[in-house]
Amino acid sequence: MNLARNWNTILRWVHLTFGMMISVYFARITFTGNTDAWDNDPWVTMFVGQAVVAIVFWTGIIKWQLPRIKKWNRNRKKSKAATN
Repeated sequence: MNLARNWNTILRWVHLTFGMMISVYFARITFTGNTDAWDNDPWVTMFVGQAVVAIVFWTGIIKWQLPRIKKWNRNRKKSKAATN
């Protein structure tokens, strides 16, 4: 198995795991009806709001958007070369 496939799998699981952490965080707030879901522990909100959201955001961009952008640039360069 090549390294690219391993990084692809690693990024997918990191993204899904941290995304589930966000889901659990908001599910607890929703089901308890309480915005202080972790009994006035501000570190939980700080951790979810800064670290977890940032990890989900950047792994999502790296995993799904960068390959799409690279493919778009490749196709754009091919079509430009074909017309010249």
